[in-house]
Amino acid sequence: MPILQKLSAAKLALVVGILFASVGVFYVVVLFLPLQFSHDPRIWFTAQYYSQFIPFYTAITLLLSGMFLALHSSQANFYLAVFGHTASEEILFSWIGLTNTQLPSSAIWIFFPLSLIALWLGYFNILDQKKLSVTEAIFGFTASTAFILAPRFL
Repeated sequence: MPILQKLSAAKLALVVGILFASVGVFYVVVLFLPLQFSHDPRIWFTAQYYSQFIPFYTAITLLLSGMFLALHSSQANFYLAVFGHTASEEILFSWIGLTNTQLPSSAIWIFFPLSLIALWLGYFNILDQKKLSVTEAIFGFTASTAFILAPRFL
């Protein structure tokens, strides 16, 4: 019997949550260090300034989804969906030439498979969390798409 079949949904959620949170903590630190903060409010609303925060935001959503999953929060599937959409869209839009990502290549190779796993876990409720509502799914998709594309097209 495979090891995943031996684990209950609650234990598997804890294991996956700890894994996601651990990777999230690492990348929150790694992606925070290169951020440039400015005291000039005119720069705050420029695309270049705004887009530097997208990789950091993606890492934060990974960390939060892992924490909510490990703590068996009712919002776990929602945050899994938000992370899944944010990371996969950032990477896919970059691959097709729609945007340029500021994610380092190591983050791309780790975030992309994790984003697909997060979408699968969140939408199919594999870990027996609170089911994702249609409203939450639509909001997660549109908010992440807007967050990724807004600085590039406004």
